[in-house]
Amino acid sequence: MDYQAIARRELDVMGAFRSPWLRSAFDAVDREAFAPDAFWGYDTDEHGRHVVIDKAADADAWRRAVWNTHRSLITQMDDGVTAEQGPLKGDFTSSISALDIVLEKLNQLEVEPGHSHGVLHIGTASGYDSAVLSEVVGSENLTTIEFDPVLAARGAKNLRGAGYTPTVICGDGLEGWVATAPYDRVISTAAVRSIPRQWREKSRDGAIVLVPFNTLYARGGLLKLRVRGGVASGRFVGGACYMWVRSHRPKNQLMPPVDSRKDASPIDPEEILGRGWAQDFALGLYLPDVSLSHRGEGEDRQVQLWDEEGTSVAIVNYDEWWRGRAVTVYGERNLWAELVGAYSAWCLSGRPDYRRFGLTYDEAGEHLWLKHPADVLRSRPTW
Repeated sequence: MDYQAIARRELDVMGAFRSPWLRSAFDAVDREAFAPDAFWGYDTDEHGRHVVIDKAADADAWRRAVWNTHRSLITQMDDGVTAEQGPLKGDFTSSISALDIVLEKLNQLEVEPGHSHGVLHIGTASGYDSAVLSEVVGSENLTTIEFDPVLAARGAKNLRGAGYTPTVICGDGLEGWVATAPYDRVISTAAVRSIPRQWREKSRDGAIVLVPFNTLYARGGLLKLRVRGGVASGRFVGGACYMWVRSHRPKNQLMPPVDSRKDASPIDPEEILGRGWAQDFALGLYLPDVSLSHRGEGEDRQVQLWDEEGTSVAIVNYDEWWRGRAVTVYGERNLWAELVGAYSAWCLSGRPDYRRFGLTYDEAGEHLWLKHPADVLRSRPTW
């Protein structure tokens, strides 16, 4: 069965080829040449381990997965483990992105064939995204950077084997690559929490920076910035759930102080939590350094929040939330009160869609705004 043709029809219906050059680029790049013979799917076995999709065991299932328009291929877990080791539970640390988001990002990047765009691509991985970019801008105009040495070597080999010769660097993509700067376009296939200074400084006036953007509270916004005069500013243009750039990963430290105080909640936690990704993402923009997790069920159901440094914690009971002992606060910050405040501010603004929000990055730091860059909601130094 021609799974590439099936994917092409699905993508066409979705409007994925609205940039005319994308259809020919999609047809030119054989995605199968960039997929390993074994990778993990999202399905799990009875032990909760992700199952392996192995070309040798079932070539048809392998090809069907490779050309799936909506699912990425998990190629690495825990910073080095590959699917040759079998079914596994672990943290996803590299993948081949799903076709729908690959093409959506290239639509948003605003490149055209024949234009001598200098493009910086962060996160080479398998090389598939770099190959499609090379089809458009030419290998000579593309620099692609991969942090992981094993992935960098594999991506470079895949690209050479398919006839593409971009500049492939093993290094920290957050620092860019001075030798091929300045850039007209910067595109990342890993998520960040702030825009690196080097991306702004090494971009030409009018350059576009397109990057998946996460907060600790919620993941998955696609941020599109325009660089002018060394300032990068723009809004969220869609969703894009990607793995973290390694140095931007959450610390996951939780060391609540000994002292605590009790309080009632001013609002039912159900009003704030579990209302869908779009609301969570908007609230996370107000509180980018706060993480949360859920635990317990029924009368024991709770949510726990903590700040990035692990110095403040709040535990909120869903049951009888109005009572004086429903909320336990540790440390200087009352994180539940801050989240309630963020929710109230969002509601008073008319519950705007996350695509109404934008960010500006300048020498002073990061500035969150709503509707217009002049309408700043919060500012903080970049970290």
